[in-house]
Amino acid sequence: MSMSINTNTAAMSALQVLNQTTDQLSKTQNAVSTGKSVSSASDSPAIYAISQTMNSQISALSGVSTGLQFAGQVLSTASSQASSISTVLSSMSETVTNAANNGEDQDTLNSQLSSYLSQIDVATSNSTFQGVNLLSGSTSNSVKYTSISAAQDINGNLFTMNGADATSTGLGLQGLSTDMKGVTISTSGITDLTGTGDTATTLTLKNLSSADSSNATASNPAITTSFVLDSKPGDTTNGAATSVGNAIAAGLTDSGTSVTVGAGGALTIDGATSKTASDGTTTYSLTNGDTITAKADASGNMTYNVAKVGDLDANGNAKALTQIVDVDVSGASSTTTKNDQLSTLVTALGNAGYGAQMANDGTLTIAGGNLDAADATTSSVKLTGATVADGTVSTTSGTNVVQLAVTGAINKMSRISSSIGVASNTVTQLQTSNSTLSDALTTGVGALTDADLAAESAKLTSLQTKQQLAIQSLSIANSQSSNIMSLFRG
Repeated sequence: MSMSINTNTAAMSALQVLNQTTDQLSKTQNAVSTGKSVSSASDSPAIYAISQTMNSQISALSGVSTGLQFAGQVLSTASSQASSISTVLSSMSETVTNAANNGEDQDTLNSQLSSYLSQIDVATSNSTFQGVNLLSGSTSNSVKYTSISAAQDINGNLFTMNGADATSTGLGLQGLSTDMKGVTISTSGITDLTGTGDTATTLTLKNLSSADSSNATASNPAITTSFVLDSKPGDTTNGAATSVGNAIAAGLTDSGTSVTVGAGGALTIDGATSKTASDGTTTYSLTNGDTITAKADASGNMTYNVAKVGDLDANGNAKALTQIVDVDVSGASSTTTKNDQLSTLVTALGNAGYGAQMANDGTLTIAGGNLDAADATTSSVKLTGATVADGTVSTTSGTNVVQLAVTGAINKMSRISSSIGVASNTVTQLQTSNSTLSDALTTGVGALTDADLAAESAKLTSLQTKQQLAIQSLSIANSQSSNIMSLFRG
């Protein structure tokens, strides 16, 4: 082996080993200090990119969880106040029953009823959480939103809960007293309820505010409700679906708009866009600003709320509404068609918030829903498309009407509470699902990037020893020049 002072091969080899060992030692020390085997793109570009994507998903899920927590608090607030309102309504029903049985003074009863209505409105007002109130029915200075939306996943899909009107007026108890008017319809003279062509039998009811619609407000809107006795939603039997479509169109700014009711109650309107919320409500937006909301009631009957753009206040609340209930009477027996249809109608009336009762003599009594029945001979209560022989429409009043109105309010409040409960359960499930997914992603990132500290500890000891040996080897190699000098000494 030749010896040279220009080229020290042993030193170069020793230096190369030392540099490699030092580099490995640096990576190991970084893994020990950070706890990660991949902490930068230089460690492993592919794994680093994957882990960054997963980390961004974890961050997004954190935002989703925050939104769902807020939605949960809104629903919890609404649920507690809804429970309070239900308690008040139960007490109201008990009071009316006791008054009827014990012959209580009407002034005393009316005073108690007024107090109950105030309690309901206070509970509704107290259900506001951070500007969101699911029971107020309309926005105001303190209520900015009457619905709640929150991202339910990282793809931008929304959980949406539309609120309801649980005020005393919203529950159909406007002016509740023993002077409240209900309407009775003698059905014994009605020989046919099927209607023909596009004139399906329709019961139209108007509320008290409709009598003075020019002064209607968002908190007390003018509402016209039409119950169209149809077969299955969208079924063209006897042209009933045409009646529903015509009734919807009649409530629009342009009453000549073509509205087609399809299978399942879906609407086809030229130029309109639709969006379905997670609570099952579909909103149709027309080019002129009119809106139609569609949702099935507790019996599966499609209910359409039509609001003209000209009937909206500054906050976007409707001051006037046209409601069309597509009543499914397809299950009526061929032998007792009229009775079955009337029974189905009574159920639909109850689902819409009215108190409805059919007596043994065939008299149908309707109360609540802020019904304008002061003069039942006017267009406030109208039955069309039916063959009527001696059928009559008249008004009635008394504790029976009050109890019927309260019953309608109780049923409506039960459905509101039920929808809030379903929404609360949905939010809880979404929170659990998102938490589980976040934990899974966190575990996945850890599996990809976390260092095995036991292995890294052993590796660190080994590399430190190798470094010391490499330094010693380099020192020996560098001493070769001194050995060459000894060859030239005399």
